[in-house]
Amino acid sequence: MSEIVVTADAEAEYTLESPVKCPGCGARVESVQVVRLLRTRVNFTSSLPRRGYVVVCPSCQTIVPAAVG
Repeated sequence: MSEIVVTADAEAEYTLESPVKCPGCGARVESVQVVRLLRTRVNFTSSLPRRGYVVVCPSCQTIVPAAVG
């Protein structure tokens, strides 16, 4: 599985209640950054939303699993 790296500016930053270990770089993470996704092109009728969000590690910018509600 290839690693996806985000190079955009973060829309928001969230502080975690407890520090965790980043699965990408192994750094101790106390906050995460949120980057907005925008659908720019699709060759079919899509039922997926036009916008979304990804959560990234502030140290290595790797996308990490999370939910923003």
